[in-house]
Formats: sequence, structure tokens, C-alpha cells
Amino acid sequence: MSLDSIKALFIGTAIAFSGGLLRVLISIQNKEKKQLWEHFVTLAIVMIVGFTMSYVMSRADLHDKWYSTGILFVLGYGYDKFLKMITTNLPEWIERAVSLYIEGRYGVKTTRPAAGEEEKKDDPV
Repeated sequence: MSLDSIKALFIGTAIAFSGGLLRVLISIQNKEKKQLWEHFVTLAIVMIVGFTMSYVMSRADLHDKWYSTGILFVLGYGYDKFLKMITTNLPEWIERAVSLYIEGRYGVKTTRPAAGEEEKKDDPV
């Protein structure tokens, strides 16, 4: 590893850390109900992810591009929001993807009734 690669790793990690630190400070200012250890875990995760992304960008020769700074900062600032969004919607996305695959492949619709609705039965009453 060259000195430029090491420098890119540390700069990228510092940028991601600054985004994570801003997120923690805003969280404290908004009086979100988080424990002190949760803030430290947030910063540790941001540093690990920032270092990893810096390494990937360095290997892909993207570390000197202007958008890499923005990507790392946004990653550091919003990782917990992105993570919450993904984990909240992931089951729905998986179900939709599987339904579309089955419908496209086999021509069978796999829709379920919405919550609170009962299936209509074909009773001649």
C-alpha cells in the first residue's frame, strides 16, 4: 500500500466520522431517547463502514473524486436512518419481488387480502 492509499483511507474515515458525529450531536440536541453507549456504537459503526468504503473507493480509484466525499459524509450522517428504512420496508420488498417473479414465471397471482379483510368465499348463500 502506498502512502497515498493510506492517506485516502484516513481522510475517508474522518469524513464519515464527521458525518456520524454530526448525527450524534443532532440526536443529543433533539433529545432522542438514546443511551450514551448507543452513541458510541453509532460512531464505531460509522468508523468501520467509513474505513471500508474508503478502502473500496481507493481500490476503485474513486478516492480523489469530488463525489466520494459526499458519499462518505452522507453515509456517516444517515446510516441509521437508511438502516431503519431498509429493515422496515425489506419484508414488503421481498414479498413484492417474489410475487412478481412467480407471476411472471408461472402466471399465478399471489396477492393476499389486506390486513383486516377476510377472503371472499364462493358460497351461494
